Amino acid sequence: MANTIPSTVYDSLLLKLVTVLELTQKPDGISTPQAKQAVLQATNEFKTLLLTAKNLADNLPGGDLDIVDQDNVIEMLTTLRDRKR
Repeated sequence: MANTIPSTVYDSLLLKLVTVLELTQKPDGISTPQAKQAVLQATNEFKTLLLTAKNLADNLPGGDLDIVDQDNVIEMLTTLRDRKR
């Protein structure tokens, strides 16, 4: 399954985003240096993981195709399938 993206990457993305939101939505805000540092660290972890997910998605076969090219490939494959029937 080398051509798939592990679901753990996306699960982790959601957890990192929730962490950032929880830290930034606290009633006392991010007024202390410790709170600001925690938000900065959580944000950086989220951005790093997001970049990892983007790179994994970009490296999937066909990931370099735009929507029109993808539609053309799908149409071609559908035509081939129908001819074989």
